[in-house]
Amino acid sequence: MKITIIGGGIAGLTTALALNKLGFQFEVYERAKQLNEVGAGIWMQPNALKVLDWLGLGTLVRESGTLLDQVDITNSQLVPFKKTGQQVVQDEKGNKIVAIHRSTLQMILFEALPKDKVKLGYEFNSIDYSNNQLKIYIGDKETVTDLLIGADGINSKVRDSIFSNTSKRFSGQTCWRGISEIGLPKEFQNSGIESWGRKIRFGFSQISENQVYWFAVVKAKQNGTDNIDSIKSELRQLYSSFHPLVLKIIDQTKAEKIIRNDISDLKRLDKWHKDKVVLVGDAAHATTPNMGQGAGQGIEDAYYLANILAGNNQIEQTLDLFESARREKVDYVVNNSWRLGQLAHSDFGQFIMKSIMKLTPEKVMKQQMKKLYLIHDTF
Repeated sequence: MKITIIGGGIAGLTTALALNKLGFQFEVYERAKQLNEVGAGIWMQPNALKVLDWLGLGTLVRESGTLLDQVDITNSQLVPFKKTGQQVVQDEKGNKIVAIHRSTLQMILFEALPKDKVKLGYEFNSIDYSNNQLKIYIGDKETVTDLLIGADGINSKVRDSIFSNTSKRFSGQTCWRGISEIGLPKEFQNSGIESWGRKIRFGFSQISENQVYWFAVVKAKQNGTDNIDSIKSELRQLYSSFHPLVLKIIDQTKAEKIIRNDISDLKRLDKWHKDKVVLVGDAAHATTPNMGQGAGQGIEDAYYLANILAGNNQIEQTLDLFESARREKVDYVVNNSWRLGQLAHSDFGQFIMKSIMKLTPEKVMKQQMKKLYLIHDTF
């Protein structure tokens, strides 16, 4: 079976690694001519780390990032609304969240693949499916494949080639992200922090000894733009009432490296596959970042799809099984992530969230995280 993957991001590369481990023939096509240092940080939660361990990369990922003992939601002065035990954000084996630069993770995945399998500088154009044969047009190239996997993100061209009328859902919020060239005080070095002001949030964690990943979220109209000469002063003004450490993190970030993205997810698709084409990751079920599970769900897709393919040579049946295995959890993540983001940016919503955090026993929190971190090993 020949498999073609469109997209060389985290979901696409992890899918390639899973297929490689199980002995499939595959190629990855990525439109970028080189994998640059793009993006900011990312939190790899235990469910994703279990898959990376299965691929033999978990140790390297942990060594390349920072292990988080705690994840706290705090007020604007970095005082937690509820201090929880370390076990709440760990899985049953003690796996902790890893904070890592997104490009570092991407390069770990890329370098673990055979070099001839990833083709850079190829733009996906279209498909032609007829007489049970799937042709793909990529750049100036035409190729025939048995299965096409679209891992090309929330703005997926593969998705548009098989489904019409798909659309994104704008949250009413925008997010700035960056890497600050500082180290954190000792009490924060192994913590993930999300700090709440009034209808405004700022989060951060250390990703290396002298680098801090941060994100800032506010209500905003869609398609806003920034002036590189004033963006830092504008962020300082937005977060002027926050703890001095927040302002220091902003100050020590290069203005040209600050990334702005509107926060959107993908309206629920009825199906993730058609004929011999299947979508994974954000191409299938892009989520808002409020649960820190976007990349993790793409990594899970890779694991389940490859393993289900290995046990079934009927492609369309395999794709039905894959979607059945993943749909419930993905819907849970997408829906709850959306809900959390909306609540965090309203006065009443924050009151509700703070009350729930204070009243929910740690045992219940651990059960909720256990559900999120669960990875099945039978297919």
